[in-house]
Parts: sequence; C-alpha cells; structure tokens
Amino acid sequence: MKTIIRVRDLYKLYRVGDSVVRALDGVSLDIREGEFCAVVGTSGSGKSTLLNMLAGLERPTKGEVIIGESHIEQMNEEQLVKFRRENVGFIFQSFHLMGTMNALENVALPLMFRGTARKDRMKRADRMLDLVNLGKHKNHLPNQLSGGQQQRVGVARALVSDPKIIFADEPTGNLDSHTSEEVMKLMQKIVREQKRTLVMVTHDPHEAEYADKVFQIIDGKIVYIQENRREKEDEKA
Repeated sequence: MKTIIRVRDLYKLYRVGDSVVRALDGVSLDIREGEFCAVVGTSGSGKSTLLNMLAGLERPTKGEVIIGESHIEQMNEEQLVKFRRENVGFIFQSFHLMGTMNALENVALPLMFRGTARKDRMKRADRMLDLVNLGKHKNHLPNQLSGGQQQRVGVARALVSDPKIIFADEPTGNLDSHTSEEVMKLMQKIVREQKRTLVMVTHDPHEAEYADKVFQIIDGKIVYIQENRREKEDEKA
C-alpha cells in the first residue's frame, strides 16, 4: 500500500495571554492508502487540531501536510475548498444533518455542491443508503431516525462523493455503547470492502481497537504507534 498522507514536523502554536500553547509539537506520521487509522488522546491532547490540519481546516504554524502529491499547507482557501470537495468526506460527532431534508436528500447534498445532476446524485445517494443498511429509511427526516441511524446517514453522506479519504471526528460521541459498536463495525467494514482511507479521532481506546493503526497523542506529540494484527497478517501474505 502506498502512502497517501505524509505529515512532517508539524507544529501549531497558540498565544494565550503571555504564554504560548503548543497544540501540536513536532508531529510526523505516515498513513497508507486503504488504512483505518485512529488518533487517540484525551481532551486537549491535540487530536482534533491534528485532524483539522489534515483536512486543511486549520493552517499549521510550521511543517508539512502532504496528501497524495499535494501540499495542503501551501494552498489558499479557494484551493482548499476545491481539494476537500474532490478528495475528502467528513463524519461528524453531532451528525450535522439538515432537519428539513430526508435521509436521501441529506446524503445527496455534497453532490449538489459539485454540480452533479439531480437524477445522478439521488441514484448514488440511494446506493449509499443501501450500503449502510438504511434502505427502508430513505424518506425519513432526521427527527424520525435514531442516533445510530442518523450517524449511518452521516457515513453514507461521507461516501457519496467517492472520496480518497474520510475524516471522522469523535463519530460515536453522541451514541450509546451498543450503537457505537455498530457504527464502528460499519466503518471498519466500509474501509475494508470499499478500500477507503479513514482517519478517526477519539478519546476512547476501545474504539481505536477497530483501526488498523493507532496513534497515541499526548500534549501535541505522537508518543506511541500501534499496528494491529490485520496489518501484520497482510505483510506475511
């Protein structure tokens, strides 16, 4: 598997009063194509800042973020918007579904911003909802769906644009433990069957066990990297 994300010597400094806070303190990492990676850390560890840097939502103070062959940190805002639209899908903790749109319309929304014809975007959204086992709920509004079902809509929406990379920010943070497990298994299944690259931040070490690679972050530094059994088996094959 080739490397799809390369981070080199990444820093993000914030000035708070007279002091400087290092949200990221020299982070370097590699993520390969088709990997499910988890960035694990407590609140304030820098994990969300790192995710925002990878997605081009925040600019680093110093360092490089290279996705494919593109230097994200060198792009202007217009280039970043275009890059995200064409290459990235997002799964959010709070779902971010439009309350006046049904599940099918919510999933199709990213394609509307890309100028895809209505017939084509609805057809693709329909297929994505089948993929996440919501075939019977396509016409339901968000308030007619459970939390787990809403997050499945969120997963389908992240996939509908056929992104190279999916970023997930505490995707089960608003779900109970049983539903969280269902969503984690779904994301793991999609990564493996659809050959997606998924980067998730979480505070929960148990959820990180679903990932192929785990980055432990403390005080803005990657202190530990764990690769799970699946990767080792792949290397032997």
